[in-house]
Amino acid sequence: MFCIAREGMRLRSVEIITTKSPYSGGESVEGLVIVRCSRDFKYNAIHLTFAGRERTEIVVSAGEYSTTYKDERVYFTTRQRFGGEGVIPAGETRFPFAFTLPENILSSYSGKCGWVEYTLRAVVEISKAIDLKKQIAIRVKQPTKEATSQSQTESVERDGRSILDAEIHDDCVCLGDPVIVRFRVSEDLKMRGIRVELRTEEDAIAKRQKSTKTRTLVSLAIPQSELARDLWTELELKTNDSMPLSFEGQIVSNRSSVKLTLDIPWARDKWIVMPVKLGYYAPLSERDTTTSDFQWRLK
Repeated sequence: MFCIAREGMRLRSVEIITTKSPYSGGESVEGLVIVRCSRDFKYNAIHLTFAGRERTEIVVSAGEYSTTYKDERVYFTTRQRFGGEGVIPAGETRFPFAFTLPENILSSYSGKCGWVEYTLRAVVEISKAIDLKKQIAIRVKQPTKEATSQSQTESVERDGRSILDAEIHDDCVCLGDPVIVRFRVSEDLKMRGIRVELRTEEDAIAKRQKSTKTRTLVSLAIPQSELARDLWTELELKTNDSMPLSFEGQIVSNRSSVKLTLDIPWARDKWIVMPVKLGYYAPLSERDTTTSDFQWRLK
């Protein structure tokens, strides 16, 4: 995609091309700014700005009216200029560029009210005419620092005895690997079934306004007729690279969790929520602790 300006029969456009995607911290972002035109034209300046930022946008409604609050935190901004004023000849003119990403940055993120984004913006300044402008986003996929992974266990009790036990194999999950969950439901509990969900919760702040948005990434429902009571059931919640990762930013953050809900008649549902961290960790098969070494904590 590129920007096109028409003046009479004259056509002008600017395009940005990068050499790869995605990028990670410390890598070089290289490519070309390409200016195309049907006739020679004079320009005042040509420059390309590389920026990284968090931004938020929260809409607050009151009756028929609504107010939009916006905020941002700039990580970095740098500009490359391609000389001073001059003339672009008819045809195609290419300007190579190169920037270096900072080492410790967040991965790209696109949410409901918050974003972490890295952009390239090219501008061709022209006297007595509309400037040519083009902006593209580049994707950053930052390897997540290895955290100490561990199993998570929770229980729901009624009248002093457990009616639901649940455990997560590993709470640090590489996107693309499954979240491994097991649970056990007591034999005498009257219920319609159990629902197991992988959920994400986004918190955003803009000008003192706060927003929390929750959505379900994966949901599995098991009817009571298919449950083996008082026995452990193990299942996998599949993840993929398009899912939002867990992170803490300055004005936007995202957390993930597994929720198990017992569907009990008369609106008496009981549930368990266990936190997990989704990220670009080393795959489970490459870690020091393998699945064969793992021992479930609950018996």
